[in-house]
Amino acid sequence: MKEIYFLARHTPFWAIPVMVLSLEFGYVLWLKKKKKSAVMCVMLAMIGVGAVGFYYWAGGPEKSVKYLKMMHRNYR
Repeated sequence: MKEIYFLARHTPFWAIPVMVLSLEFGYVLWLKKKKKSAVMCVMLAMIGVGAVGFYYWAGGPEKSVKYLKMMHRNYR
């Protein structure tokens, strides 16, 4: 679980580059008519958007980890 807490605490540092790169590759693959690969890249970008949205909704690094711990404790 420490890895998950680390990823939650540092979400903007991994999610934003993943979003940018996957959208760029998705656009290039869409232009090359490789639709399934392009959709996969866009889905990966949406995961990044969701992670950043949760990070800002929770209120930053410490509160996002607090919410994850609470969810883990309640849904075990």
